[in-house]
Order: sequence, then structure tokens, then C-alpha cells
Amino acid sequence: MNIGKRPLRLVVTGVESTGKTTLAQAVSEHFGFPLALEAARYDPRVRQGNLNSSDLDRLTTLQFNAALEAEQQALKSQAAGLISDTGGIVMEMWGSAAFDTIPQRARNLQSWFDFYILCTPDIPWESDPLRSMPLEDDRWALHDRYVQRLNEAGYPWVKTKGSAPLERFLFVVQAIEGALEGFLNE
Repeated sequence: MNIGKRPLRLVVTGVESTGKTTLAQAVSEHFGFPLALEAARYDPRVRQGNLNSSDLDRLTTLQFNAALEAEQQALKSQAAGLISDTGGIVMEMWGSAAFDTIPQRARNLQSWFDFYILCTPDIPWESDPLRSMPLEDDRWALHDRYVQRLNEAGYPWVKTKGSAPLERFLFVVQAIEGALEGFLNE
């Protein structure tokens, strides 16, 4: 990493059950980037299904804190980047769908990241107590909303290609290498 330069901030986003966690972990291991885990996955209120709209602001703050901690780890280890296993767009989509509101802090978290990796819902849905969208048409419709949001905001992003984990991973590695090259040469 260039001296005095902060690490590239990557975030994996997308509809539930699209391989975000698997991909974030693989990228973290491949590049040696610190990983900010998805805060909602480990939250007791989420696991109990007992949420209200204010919980999404709290979860957004927890996710941001996890990303900040990953950034501190990257600075300490001189890693060129960090990766977060979810971000503000997920919180925005979740808030909009579940509570007809956007968490206040979601947009701040969105703009903090430098590069987005959008996972496509072209892999089979897997049941999980935290998931609620098994229908493929619903998943693709929400995915289209993610694409629209990323384009509206003008965030740099790439979407995964291929339904095989290795194929997706190799495509994303190339995209990250390009983003790193541009970021480090700024």
C-alpha cells in the first residue's frame, strides 16, 4: 500500500442468498484484506425476528463500526483494501421493504465505500431463518432495484458473473485488481 494512503473500501451487496458471505470471505482470504462481517447475521433481535425500523439504524451503525474496525486492521497490516459483507444499500432495501422507510444512516454508509460488488441471484436460494424471499422472480425484481440504486448513486460497481463459485470469484478478483490499480494510482 502507498504510504499515507487509506485502503480501498470494498462492499459486497445484493439480494439475500446470493453468495455474499462466501464471496466476501474468499476475497478477504485471497487478497489478505480484513473482513467486516455482516452485523445483522449475529444480532439477537434479527435472529428472533423481532425488529422495528429503529433497529435498522442500529444495525447500520454496527455495520459501519465493523467496517471502520476492518479499515484500522488494514492500516495496521498495510493491506491495500478491506471488504465488508454488506453495507448501506442492503439496509436501505431492507428498510424500504419491511418498514416503508430508509434508515437515516444507510446513505452515509453507502457513500463510505469505494467499490461495490453486486451478487446476482443466479444461484439457488437456500433456506435460512433470516431469509424470506424464496421466489426467483421476487429475487430478480429486487436485484433490479439494486442495479437501479447503484446506477442512480453513481457508485463504481461490478456484478458477479456465472453461477459457479469459482467462476464468480475469478471474475470478481479481476474487477478488484482493476479497482485497486486505479485507486493506488490516484
